[in-house]
Amino acid sequence: MKTSWLFYIAALLFTGLLSYIHLNTELFYGIATLVVMTTLATCYRNQVNIVHIITVIFLFTIIEFALFELIDIYMREEPPYKKNFMIYLMHFCVDVPVLLILRKRVMYSLLFMRRFYPNDWRAVYITHADILLYGIYMLFIIVDSAAFVENLFRNMDYIFGVSEATAKPFWSWNWVYKSYPYAKSILLSCVVTILLATIFVENQRPEQEDDDEDDSDEVIHKTDQQQKP
Repeated sequence: MKTSWLFYIAALLFTGLLSYIHLNTELFYGIATLVVMTTLATCYRNQVNIVHIITVIFLFTIIEFALFELIDIYMREEPPYKKNFMIYLMHFCVDVPVLLILRKRVMYSLLFMRRFYPNDWRAVYITHADILLYGIYMLFIIVDSAAFVENLFRNMDYIFGVSEATAKPFWSWNWVYKSYPYAKSILLSCVVTILLATIFVENQRPEQEDDDEDDSDEVIHKTDQQQKP
């Protein structure tokens, strides 16, 4: 079996393990994920692209945790459908900015590096994590939207004031509601797995010498020689 297939299988097994842990220890898993991302960004700070991606995810994860706690505190006495309404909306509003930032991540990284580290801007490039995480956060948004819409249909008699006869056929719409924790845990586990896998791949990347500078020096040297009498 090729090494690449072993790598993919190991990544899938690792994702499954993380998903299982998340389902059984949700709060602890979230805190542990933040610690892991902070550790990765510190240990691999030479990998500029990974650090920037982790920073974006880390900041929005903190925002997500804070908003969830606020919803839990201030809507504790509210009916479940209202609380779910705000939770799904909150997740959607957090995931969309992450998706938009990942879409233009290379451009933002270049702007940052040219502003603060002008000599190291060549270290910025698109990684496997940029592509894969963009797809993962697209799935996040689809799951959030499906859960939000299903919640509206299932509780339309409370939310929109329609008659019970009209709303009753939709009371059994709970497919997304039941699968939502599993879908979120799998996607969150994929995020961590992709970050770790990308770090591993980037560590295997051979260091490239700055050929452009060498070539330019050689051209200047030859030009000077030609100008000599």
